[in-house]
Amino acid sequence: MRTERPVETLAGRYALEEELGRGGTGMAWRAVDTVLQRTVTVKILRPTLADDRAFAERLAAEAAAADRVQSAGLVRLLDTGAERGIRFVVHEHVEGESLRARLMRTGPLPVGEAARIGVDVLAALSAVHAVGLLHLDVKPENVLLATDGGVRLADVGVGAAVRACRPVDAAEILAQTSQPPELADPAGHADPRSDVFLTGAVLFEALTGRPPTDERSPRDTRPDVPADLDAVVARALAPDPGDRFPDAGVFAEALRAHWEPAPAAPRETHGLRAWVLIPALVALVAAIAIALGLWLGRLELGGPLGLRAAEEESPETPSPEPRSVVLPVRGVATFDPFGDGSENDSGVGAATDGDPATAWRSENYFDGDLRKPGVGLVLDLGRSREVTGFRLETPHPGWAFALGVGDDPLDLAEGADTAFTASASMRRTLEPATGRYVLLWIVSVVEAGDGNRAEVAEIEVVGPGA
Repeated sequence: MRTERPVETLAGRYALEEELGRGGTGMAWRAVDTVLQRTVTVKILRPTLADDRAFAERLAAEAAAADRVQSAGLVRLLDTGAERGIRFVVHEHVEGESLRARLMRTGPLPVGEAARIGVDVLAALSAVHAVGLLHLDVKPENVLLATDGGVRLADVGVGAAVRACRPVDAAEILAQTSQPPELADPAGHADPRSDVFLTGAVLFEALTGRPPTDERSPRDTRPDVPADLDAVVARALAPDPGDRFPDAGVFAEALRAHWEPAPAAPRETHGLRAWVLIPALVALVAAIAIALGLWLGRLELGGPLGLRAAEEESPETPSPEPRSVVLPVRGVATFDPFGDGSENDSGVGAATDGDPATAWRSENYFDGDLRKPGVGLVLDLGRSREVTGFRLETPHPGWAFALGVGDDPLDLAEGADTAFTASASMRRTLEPATGRYVLLWIVSVVEAGDGNRAEVAEIEVVGPGA
């Protein structure tokens, strides 16, 4: 399902082609600059910001200052403007995916890769801070992983303009799931240590697959995180700015101990040694295959070549059906592609923690109407698995949902058909389907005592056992 374009062109030159995503500040589109004949990214700001003259003036000032920043790690801001009540900013286009998309696709990152991304983000922030600017909206959506292997930081200027002109509702607009305490207070003072905290939150999520709430230790969720790296992240997330790293550069130096370059391609083996080894390896593999065939009864002695396929005996009884087992879930995340991109992320782990007394709760929909196709939870199975059923528990039954299995959560959401009504405790079989992701797609909410929402105490998926 492709979103309809709000306008064909902006400012007579930016031809909108495809929506790339939505966030708290607006929606991003891939577009073509018809004057310079290049691909750009156009962000159309949300209407509440477009109508705010103070925000527009502050954004223009931030954009002018950002133009002085010299860093290959920043997505360059090319233009800003307004037309027919639509306010927009234009960035250079980066081919690749956001860190958010990567985490949704693969789950938590290897330690070395997460540290490398953190170092690159902090290098870009150091350049921003050097000219007296702050970012104040560092989050996985704004960390872009380019196809050339580089890391780029987007939206410089937008977050600072929102914080300056809309302090009361800044957190809601920016949809930042974990923010430093000084930014939660409208009268609080932001400085480079605020960006240190936000980068620490990004690093925590890169390592664990979920944002920190009141947590500071990735090792509590992922024990293989080295203790000294855990201490680095915890220091960045310290509630008191005085306990954090004093600036992005010092934070980056602490991370470099865990930075790992991309693995080098294996060197090719040349010369006579390779030609000698290849036939030997082929002979060894053949010998192993023959030995296994004899041992398993698939081969027997005889025939013109000395070996032949063994005749299979018909079993007297049919093989038993494979038993169903609960499939391990590598990670779980909220999924809100048609809303603001966030849906009470902080409590998402309760849906798969094995404790029916805890539950993930959707946001409160005051009149009971979602006003969007749906919202959901994505379960990451770690690799492609066959799914044949599910088990669900909820303290407030009655909401409707679909459940899909595949490799692209957005495709699953767009093709979802409502098939189930949640009961307090339910088990259902499904037509066997294979994929890495399982989408629980909620299409209605119910009265839950303190609002209209859907709650998931436990969700498990099952598949054939060994």
